[in-house]
Amino acid sequence: MRSPFRSLLSALSPAKAPAFAIPVLAAIAFAALAGAASAQAQEHGKAPPKAAAPAKPGAKQGKEKVMAGSPMTKVRFSEPAYPLADDGTYRAFMDKILEEYGRRCVRQEQFGWELAKGDQERLDYVFQGTMANYGNTGYLLGEIHPKTVTDPETLVFLADREKTRYLMVWTPLEASVLFMMCETASSSGGAGDGKDAAKAGAKK
Repeated sequence: MRSPFRSLLSALSPAKAPAFAIPVLAAIAFAALAGAASAQAQEHGKAPPKAAAPAKPGAKQGKEKVMAGSPMTKVRFSEPAYPLADDGTYRAFMDKILEEYGRRCVRQEQFGWELAKGDQERLDYVFQGTMANYGNTGYLLGEIHPKTVTDPETLVFLADREKTRYLMVWTPLEASVLFMMCETASSSGGAGDGKDAAKAGAKK
């Protein structure tokens, strides 16, 4: 599948579209998602596109829990997202990325949005609006190119604010998009903290 994120890269950095990978996550689906909720993003100046299709067959009746933003980073999403549980897969993947930068995850969050297949407008709104909110809140965003990520549909960033560094990973699935992030700390005996890598791709 062609990466739906390529058209968005210029909004964050003039850098060329990266080539990253996350084969294990392609098999992870969201469980029992209701139709994606619509919402306003005060920092993003346009109305949200229409929500995706109704809940999948077999989904629970009633409203699923959604969150307006990240409790860890204190930033709003461009529209509410479903918080996702982790069986250890997300954490292991993020730690593998961070090994290259002498860091490790200390706490994490992961969220998902259900999208209609091929809905580029809504994908743009979720991704671009959310990342713009991080920039507007004072985060220094830098795109990185870890060797462990080779899937062109996955984008990876470091986000710095007030001496805290976060790893952010966006990956689209067939009818949804996944946003993983974790607060990081230096690995014991790790060489360097990836600071130069973050600054090199930082949002200006």
